[in-house]
Amino acid sequence: MVIGKYIRLSQADRDVMKKGDKAESESIAHQRDLIQRYINLHSDLKGCEVREFYDDGYSGTNFRRPSFERLLEQIKKGEIGCVIVKDFSRFGRDYIELGDYLERIFPFLGVRFISVNDGYDSNDFKGTTGGLDVVLKNIVYDFYSKDLSVKVRTAKRAKMRRGEYIGGHVPYGLKKHPSIKGKLEIDEEAASVVREIFDLFLGDMKVVDIARELNRRGCETPAAYYRRKYPESKKFADVSEYNCWDVNNVRKILTQEMYYGAVAGHKREAVVVGGKQTKAVPKEEQLIVENMHPGIITKDEFVRVQEKIRRKKKPVRETKPYLLKSKVVCGYCGSNMRRVWNNIRERWHYGYWKCDRKAYFSDAECVKYVRDEVLETAVWNAIRGMMCLTDNARGRMNIQSEIQNGESIRLAKELAELQRMLEKCRSDKFVNVDGFMAGWIGEEEYQRKREELTEESGKLEEKIREADERLKAAERMKNTEILMTLDVLDRFSGETGLTAEMADALVKKVTVYAKDRVEIEWDFSEDVYGFIMGE
Repeated sequence: MVIGKYIRLSQADRDVMKKGDKAESESIAHQRDLIQRYINLHSDLKGCEVREFYDDGYSGTNFRRPSFERLLEQIKKGEIGCVIVKDFSRFGRDYIELGDYLERIFPFLGVRFISVNDGYDSNDFKGTTGGLDVVLKNIVYDFYSKDLSVKVRTAKRAKMRRGEYIGGHVPYGLKKHPSIKGKLEIDEEAASVVREIFDLFLGDMKVVDIARELNRRGCETPAAYYRRKYPESKKFADVSEYNCWDVNNVRKILTQEMYYGAVAGHKREAVVVGGKQTKAVPKEEQLIVENMHPGIITKDEFVRVQEKIRRKKKPVRETKPYLLKSKVVCGYCGSNMRRVWNNIRERWHYGYWKCDRKAYFSDAECVKYVRDEVLETAVWNAIRGMMCLTDNARGRMNIQSEIQNGESIRLAKELAELQRMLEKCRSDKFVNVDGFMAGWIGEEEYQRKREELTEESGKLEEKIREADERLKAAERMKNTEILMTLDVLDRFSGETGLTAEMADALVKKVTVYAKDRVEIEWDFSEDVYGFIMGE
């Protein structure tokens, strides 16, 4: 049995520990030692292979954590048979989802779960959570986490009301004050561009024309400017080198209150306490405190710009879902393509995807536009083609599984025989030493035999390592990913066209090179695609 040792330390734990109000009881090192002591004290666990997974700085209110996901991946592949944590709260603070893992997921996968401080071992409870005491602990952990979130939110709101800036990334044209925390000041290099944008708009230049003018002059975009000023930061690291000014980043600057000296806070809030999903807060409920830093423009200029923006008539938009939302990319510049609607006589009609770089640089090779229906039809035809081959793929999968099972059995027998030979070799070493010490083996013969046995044991150990790797590779080739992908395709077998759920489950990216040339990157490996297609 392979044991997965899971450890988690949240940012909240770190903050409290720094203040000295909390011992090192939650630290990574303490959790590691506690779990290892538990393993050493139990004969059925001692001697097992142990793999360690730890998430440092991640909240327990959701299960989207890098090491936790790696742990789950190895569990699904059958590589880990037991998970040990310090207590339930380290595994997760959402008691409903935690109960789901304890009562359904882990028992189904045949995984043993142990929580050391809670005295819980799933082997003792046969798949249940161990009674009311465990359930109550989970509820307490959940409410503790939510209470902590409320306290953090209250403290942040108090800072917002005082006009302190608590955001991480400062708006283009401003920068953090070098000595006063929560204070901003003007970044003159970028502020000149911000002033020009407001002046051009108040001078009746359209937003799209402002973007074209900035691109024509080769003016750096906010993302490019930030990357040049702060090369060590990861922010904007994945932005395309072809990133350009467009109506979105120009309009974002024109609607930013902080340019006239105000600090705007509480623009978004969590949908549920402790959750990661957020929603926009109406303007009248936001916390806007004026005169907190020098303004790049005056408040009067800002108000006139907002009135001018509001006067623009917005046509009625037809409602149609974005089936490929955030998945369409230009094949030439690598930028995300934007979905827009064709506006005819003040009504929005068919939708299409366009690359903004082509709109602002007429000589760019980028795709000018491609219709919604073209992309959706291309993706649907590709998925439908795979659906037609699922039965055939399952048949080949069954045959391959039988072959792989036979190979696994053969390799397991080979490994057992090599281990038996190694044990005999080690035993012969002891006999050789005993014979020399007893005097019935001479020194010359003892030295010769010792060298032979040492060489033989080294070769056997190397063969055991190779056999073990081959066995693990054979087990990995059980192709769990193929079966999971086939199950997903079967789930949509009754559909007659592309749906948003289908695209989210199967499509990672759609790269457009021309109206009649698109490439689809699936949300599963190329090997899986090749197997399904019979390649």
